[in-house]
Amino acid sequence: MRYSNVIFDMDGVLIDNSAGIMHSVRYALGVLGVPVPGESVLRKFIGPALVWSLRTYCGLSETDAERGLKIYREKYVAEGINMYRLYDGVYDTVKALADGGVKLSVASGKPQVFLDKILETSGMTRFFERTAGVDFTEKESSKAAQIRRALVSRPALMVGDRVFDIDCARGERVDCAFAKYGFGDESDYAEHKPEYFIDKPGDLLGIVFG
Repeated sequence: MRYSNVIFDMDGVLIDNSAGIMHSVRYALGVLGVPVPGESVLRKFIGPALVWSLRTYCGLSETDAERGLKIYREKYVAEGINMYRLYDGVYDTVKALADGGVKLSVASGKPQVFLDKILETSGMTRFFERTAGVDFTEKESSKAAQIRRALVSRPALMVGDRVFDIDCARGERVDCAFAKYGFGDESDYAEHKPEYFIDKPGDLLGIVFG
Protein backbone atom coordinates (compact mmCIF):
# COMPACT_ATOMS: atom_id res chain seq x y z
CA MET A 1 0.00 0.00 0.00
CA ARG A 2 1.55 3.30 -1.11
CA TYR A 3 -0.78 5.53 0.92
CA SER A 4 -2.40 4.86 4.28
CA ASN A 5 -4.70 7.90 4.07
CA VAL A 6 -6.65 9.23 1.07
CA ILE A 7 -8.14 12.71 1.45
CA PHE A 8 -10.93 13.60 -0.98
CA ASP A 9 -12.20 16.98 -2.06
CA MET A 10 -16.01 16.87 -2.32
CA ASP A 11 -17.25 18.82 -5.36
CA GLY A 12 -15.73 17.60 -8.60
CA VAL A 13 -14.21 14.52 -7.00
CA LEU A 14 -16.84 12.61 -5.01
CA ILE A 15 -19.95 14.35 -6.29
CA ASP A 16 -21.17 16.44 -9.18
CA ASN A 17 -23.14 19.16 -7.43
CA SER A 18 -22.83 21.66 -10.27
CA ALA A 19 -26.59 21.89 -10.77
CA GLY A 20 -27.24 22.73 -7.12
CA ILE A 21 -24.37 25.19 -6.83
CA MET A 22 -25.16 27.08 -10.03
CA HIS A 23 -28.88 27.08 -9.20
CA SER A 24 -28.12 28.70 -5.84
CA VAL A 25 -25.63 31.19 -7.31
CA ARG A 26 -28.14 32.27 -9.98
CA TYR A 27 -30.74 32.82 -7.27
CA ALA A 28 -28.38 34.86 -5.07
CA LEU A 29 -27.30 37.06 -7.96
CA GLY A 30 -30.92 37.58 -8.94
CA VAL A 31 -31.81 38.74 -5.44
CA LEU A 32 -28.83 41.10 -5.48
CA GLY A 33 -29.85 42.44 -8.88
CA VAL A 34 -26.53 41.42 -10.42
CA PRO A 35 -26.31 40.13 -14.03
CA VAL A 36 -25.92 36.35 -14.08
CA PRO A 37 -22.84 35.23 -16.04
CA GLY A 38 -22.87 32.37 -18.53
CA GLU A 39 -22.46 28.75 -17.53
CA SER A 40 -18.73 28.71 -18.32
CA VAL A 41 -18.20 31.34 -15.63
CA LEU A 42 -20.73 29.84 -13.22
CA ARG A 43 -18.82 26.55 -13.30
CA LYS A 44 -15.80 28.39 -11.90
CA PHE A 45 -17.80 28.94 -8.70
CA ILE A 46 -17.47 25.23 -7.97
CA GLY A 47 -14.59 24.73 -5.56
CA PRO A 48 -13.36 28.16 -4.38
CA ALA A 49 -14.90 30.06 -1.48
CA LEU A 50 -18.11 31.76 -2.65
CA VAL A 51 -17.19 35.22 -1.33
CA TRP A 52 -13.96 35.07 -3.33
CA SER A 53 -15.82 33.91 -6.46
CA LEU A 54 -18.45 36.65 -6.16
CA ARG A 55 -15.74 39.29 -5.89
CA THR A 56 -13.57 37.79 -8.63
CA TYR A 57 -16.10 36.77 -11.25
CA CYS A 58 -18.91 39.26 -10.61
CA GLY A 59 -17.01 42.28 -9.33
CA LEU A 60 -19.00 42.50 -6.09
CA SER A 61 -17.80 44.48 -3.12
CA GLU A 62 -16.90 42.67 0.08
CA THR A 63 -20.22 43.71 1.65
CA ASP A 64 -22.32 42.56 -1.31
CA ALA A 65 -20.34 39.32 -1.61
CA GLU A 66 -21.00 38.52 2.04
CA ARG A 67 -24.70 39.24 1.56
CA GLY A 68 -24.63 37.01 -1.53
CA LEU A 69 -23.09 34.21 0.53
CA LYS A 70 -25.95 34.40 3.04
CA ILE A 71 -28.60 34.31 0.29
CA TYR A 72 -26.78 31.50 -1.51
CA ARG A 73 -26.60 29.32 1.60
CA GLU A 74 -30.30 29.76 2.32
CA LYS A 75 -31.16 28.56 -1.19
CA TYR A 76 -28.58 25.79 -1.09
CA VAL A 77 -29.94 24.42 2.19
CA ALA A 78 -33.51 24.53 0.88
CA GLU A 79 -32.88 23.06 -2.58
CA GLY A 80 -29.33 22.95 -3.91
CA ILE A 81 -27.86 20.42 -1.50
CA ASN A 82 -30.09 17.67 -2.88
CA MET A 83 -29.23 18.39 -6.52
CA TYR A 84 -26.13 16.19 -6.63
CA ARG A 85 -25.02 12.84 -7.98
CA LEU A 86 -22.12 10.59 -7.15
CA TYR A 87 -19.67 10.28 -10.01
CA ASP A 88 -19.77 6.86 -11.63
CA GLY A 89 -17.52 4.48 -9.72
CA VAL A 90 -17.13 6.65 -6.61
CA TYR A 91 -19.06 4.44 -4.21
CA ASP A 92 -17.31 1.23 -5.31
CA THR A 93 -13.89 2.91 -5.21
CA VAL A 94 -14.41 4.38 -1.76
CA LYS A 95 -15.67 1.04 -0.45
CA ALA A 96 -12.69 -0.84 -1.96
CA LEU A 97 -10.22 1.60 -0.39
CA ALA A 98 -11.88 1.37 3.03
CA ASP A 99 -12.15 -2.43 2.82
CA GLY A 100 -8.46 -2.50 1.94
CA GLY A 101 -7.52 -0.76 5.17
CA VAL A 102 -7.02 2.77 3.81
CA LYS A 103 -8.12 5.57 6.13
CA LEU A 104 -10.41 7.96 4.26
CA SER A 105 -11.25 11.60 4.92
CA VAL A 106 -12.73 14.67 3.21
CA ALA A 107 -11.28 18.18 2.96
CA SER A 108 -13.71 20.66 1.42
CA GLY A 109 -14.69 24.31 1.42
CA LYS A 110 -18.31 23.30 2.00
CA PRO A 111 -19.83 24.01 5.42
CA GLN A 112 -19.35 21.02 7.72
CA VAL A 113 -23.07 20.36 8.00
CA PHE A 114 -23.33 20.12 4.20
CA LEU A 115 -20.47 17.63 4.03
CA ASP A 116 -21.98 15.42 6.67
CA LYS A 117 -25.45 15.52 5.13
CA ILE A 118 -24.20 14.61 1.65
CA LEU A 119 -22.14 11.70 2.98
CA GLU A 120 -25.18 10.53 4.93
CA THR A 121 -27.66 10.74 2.06
CA SER A 122 -25.19 9.08 -0.32
CA GLY A 123 -24.68 6.18 2.09
CA MET A 124 -20.94 6.78 2.46
CA THR A 125 -20.60 8.09 6.03
CA ARG A 126 -19.32 4.75 7.33
CA PHE A 127 -16.32 4.79 5.01
CA PHE A 128 -14.85 8.08 6.28
CA GLU A 129 -12.93 8.56 9.50
CA ARG A 130 -12.76 12.34 9.37
CA THR A 131 -14.38 15.24 7.50
CA ALA A 132 -13.04 18.78 7.44
CA GLY A 133 -15.36 21.48 6.16
CA VAL A 134 -15.88 25.08 7.24
CA ASP A 135 -17.94 26.76 9.89
CA PHE A 136 -20.88 28.94 8.82
CA THR A 137 -19.12 31.95 10.34
CA GLU A 138 -16.16 31.60 7.95
CA LYS A 139 -16.33 33.92 4.95
CA GLU A 140 -13.40 32.32 3.16
CA SER A 141 -12.03 28.82 3.43
CA SER A 142 -8.44 27.63 3.68
CA LYS A 143 -7.78 24.40 1.79
CA ALA A 144 -4.48 24.04 3.62
CA ALA A 145 -6.26 24.17 6.98
CA GLN A 146 -8.85 21.66 5.77
CA ILE A 147 -6.12 19.24 4.65
CA ARG A 148 -4.37 19.54 8.02
CA ARG A 149 -7.61 18.76 9.84
CA ALA A 150 -8.48 15.90 7.50
CA LEU A 151 -5.06 14.27 7.72
CA VAL A 152 -5.30 10.98 9.61
CA SER A 153 -1.95 9.35 8.82
CA ARG A 154 1.01 9.48 6.46
CA PRO A 155 1.86 8.84 3.69
CA ALA A 156 -1.29 10.59 2.47
CA LEU A 157 -2.79 11.36 -0.93
CA MET A 158 -5.08 14.32 -1.69
CA VAL A 159 -7.58 13.83 -4.53
CA GLY A 160 -8.69 17.16 -6.00
CA ASP A 161 -9.69 18.93 -9.19
CA ARG A 162 -8.49 22.51 -8.73
CA VAL A 163 -5.16 24.28 -8.35
CA PHE A 164 -5.97 24.98 -4.68
CA ASP A 165 -5.91 21.23 -4.01
CA ILE A 166 -2.54 20.76 -5.70
CA ASP A 167 -0.79 23.73 -4.12
CA CYS A 168 -2.12 23.22 -0.61
CA ALA A 169 -1.45 19.49 -0.63
CA ARG A 170 2.15 20.17 -1.61
CA GLY A 171 2.43 22.75 1.15
CA GLU A 172 1.28 20.15 3.67
CA ARG A 173 3.68 17.50 2.28
CA VAL A 174 0.84 15.46 0.86
CA ASP A 175 0.90 14.00 -2.68
CA CYS A 176 -1.95 14.91 -5.03
CA ALA A 177 -3.98 13.04 -7.63
CA PHE A 178 -5.76 15.39 -10.04
CA ALA A 179 -9.27 14.25 -11.02
CA LYS A 180 -9.53 15.11 -14.72
CA TYR A 181 -13.24 14.27 -14.69
CA GLY A 182 -13.92 17.14 -12.26
CA PHE A 183 -14.33 20.87 -12.78
CA GLY A 184 -10.71 21.89 -13.26
CA ASP A 185 -8.80 22.18 -16.52
CA GLU A 186 -5.22 22.47 -17.74
CA SER A 187 -4.89 25.93 -16.21
CA ASP A 188 -5.16 24.26 -12.80
CA TYR A 189 -2.07 22.14 -13.27
CA ALA A 190 -0.06 23.96 -15.94
CA GLU A 191 2.53 25.28 -13.48
CA HIS A 192 2.13 23.13 -10.36
CA LYS A 193 1.82 19.58 -11.58
CA PRO A 194 0.30 16.92 -9.31
CA GLU A 195 1.96 13.55 -8.76
CA TYR A 196 -0.85 11.69 -10.53
CA PHE A 197 -3.77 12.20 -12.91
CA ILE A 198 -6.91 10.09 -12.81
CA ASP A 199 -9.57 9.86 -15.52
CA LYS A 200 -12.07 8.06 -13.30
CA PRO A 201 -12.37 7.29 -9.55
CA GLY A 202 -11.34 3.66 -9.97
CA ASP A 203 -7.87 4.74 -11.15
CA LEU A 204 -7.09 5.49 -7.49
CA LEU A 205 -6.96 1.79 -6.66
CA GLY A 206 -3.87 1.22 -8.79
CA ILE A 207 -2.21 4.30 -7.34
CA VAL A 208 -2.91 3.44 -3.71
CA PHE A 209 -2.45 -0.32 -3.76
CA GLY A 210 0.21 -0.46 -6.51
